[in-house]
Amino acid sequence: MSKSYKEVLERIVSRLEGHPLPLPVHAPLRFVDRVREAKAILDEGEKVVLNGMITVLYGPKGCGKTSLFKVLYEVVTSMEDTDVDMVIVSSEKEAWKAEKLYVPRSLDEILKEVKGILGFNITPTGEVTSTLAIDATKIISLMVGYIARMLRDGRKVIIVLDEVKADSGERLAEFRGWLEGFANTLLWDAGKYWMEKGGSISVVALTSDAMVKEIRNRVGSKVNWALMWNLPYNAMMELAEQLNLSIDPELLWRLTGGNPRALINIKVAGLKEWVKSDVIRRLVDALEDASTSIPGDKLWVEVERAVDNIDVAHVHLKTAMLRHNVAVYVAGGVPISELPREDWVREYYAYQMPAFYHALKVALARRSPYVTPDDVIGEAESS
Repeated sequence: MSKSYKEVLERIVSRLEGHPLPLPVHAPLRFVDRVREAKAILDEGEKVVLNGMITVLYGPKGCGKTSLFKVLYEVVTSMEDTDVDMVIVSSEKEAWKAEKLYVPRSLDEILKEVKGILGFNITPTGEVTSTLAIDATKIISLMVGYIARMLRDGRKVIIVLDEVKADSGERLAEFRGWLEGFANTLLWDAGKYWMEKGGSISVVALTSDAMVKEIRNRVGSKVNWALMWNLPYNAMMELAEQLNLSIDPELLWRLTGGNPRALINIKVAGLKEWVKSDVIRRLVDALEDASTSIPGDKLWVEVERAVDNIDVAHVHLKTAMLRHNVAVYVAGGVPISELPREDWVREYYAYQMPAFYHALKVALARRSPYVTPDDVIGEAESS
């Protein structure tokens, strides 16, 4: 990394801390921590986001992937002379519904032709919308080629596909096909072309669907895989203070493990309602799913194994917990966050939040997934 870009990186990172968060909550929130993650994303020396490559960035549901990139976008586009451009294709709902693009001023002219093809409408704030029945991945496929061939100056361009859905066999197959085709042809060619101009162009696909693990072995080294985690303890404390949560910080950590969305949902709905709707419901769905393949008492034998060490649990139970975002495969990518060293995080798999681990322990003791919020909270307090 050149000295000039290192200075740019430091300026970007310095503006992250305290930046307003783009979240739909009543109280204004400020960005906390995530310096380590931002540096890993922006510095090619970290080998996470590389020229001519697609990076699949995954992690626990609600750990802050989208918020990180939206804040990065706002910081980068507000600065002069950064030589960094970031385009965000937002597909938080289904990919074939209305798409949103957040386009920096420096790329606006280049994307006019693409916007014309796709029927985009751009607003003064840089938000571009389209209601055409076109997948977000197709939008990116078109954009990369235009950017690489039309932008004259060598710049670092990062295109972000937000919230990729890979929650079914059909969607997994579509995503795998796009990754393979895009990595083999367009992005590789465009990356080489753009590198000759002294710049870099890369794509980051964000997902919370842990079932993406199912395609990792088939795609192989054509794609980079990176893992982002929840907030560390001190950063969780800072966010909890901003939210004015009057709950024992140790209990918050033992339940949320620093998951930002969990903290916000606790503020909005209350602790017990959050445990009921966001934890117990997902665990019940996962265990009912697993029971179709692991019948009767055998299921509870496997649950006991999962409580002792999720790595050695039955594959059908782990698959069910992955499918319902109870667990996540942590060995699939380079970690850009520090993972906690606790019983609910193992070498290959982890619970997305410790609340799932505590709820599973209670379910095992009762031999029933239908536990109460008080059960789960009590187990967390006593651990």
